[in-house]
Amino acid sequence: MKGLENKRVFISGGCGDIGRAVAARFLAADAKVILGDLLKSEDGWNRAKSLHSSHALYVPCDVTSAASIEAACSFTERELKGIDVAICCAGMVANEPFVQITEENWMRTLDVNLTGSLRVAQAAARLMMKNPRDEGKRRGVVIFTGSWVQAMPWPEGGSYCASKAGQEMLMKVMAQELAPHGITCNIVAPGIVYAGLSRSIYDRDALFRQRADQTIPLGRLCSAEEVAGAFLYLASLDGAYVTGSSIVIDGGASLVKRNT
Repeated sequence: MKGLENKRVFISGGCGDIGRAVAARFLAADAKVILGDLLKSEDGWNRAKSLHSSHALYVPCDVTSAASIEAACSFTERELKGIDVAICCAGMVANEPFVQITEENWMRTLDVNLTGSLRVAQAAARLMMKNPRDEGKRRGVVIFTGSWVQAMPWPEGGSYCASKAGQEMLMKVMAQELAPHGITCNIVAPGIVYAGLSRSIYDRDALFRQRADQTIPLGRLCSAEEVAGAFLYLASLDGAYVTGSSIVIDGGASLVKRNT
């Protein structure tokens, strides 16, 4: 894809399975990437260097803390002289039956998935407004990691589904407001990925595993690598005219599989 060389990319949740898969694809396209995450500094740097010896860096980043995000963005500005692409991969899930949802889990899920995305996007957009416009007339790109359940209910997923639905609307409002500044905003919405949060639940929860296997028309979970290419498209010149959109990569799960 065109126009990714030397792009300066910041990924929150960058040390997770999806974050690292996305980072690897950008690095292969000659971008420079900073992984923001909650790992100890040595572990984070080791993960970054395992992807690229010089073009991948690590910075501690807690998306529930505005101060932590500002520090991470300041580090990115200092090291890379700005941000061209901000990707929000940090997320959490706490599946519970609706009548048993605790306020603690509800608030924590919203704080990480929804408000965390807001914090990262705000800090990154302020830096992007300083950028000159590229060949696609853009100053920057913000991409959230959504989910197919942002528009489809999932049993015991009240907190998570609500956080992702809110994230989608936030993205649309951002896309409207930031378009005049040359900043595009979109969502990559995976289905059930055999990685990260979904993988851990799939492996330990037999009921979730049964539901997932019965839900996907293509008959399998997708990989983090299969999701990563959509992020590249939206950040490339090929995707320069796309804003306010969700790319759903769910193996047809949102079609509602039926026995025939």
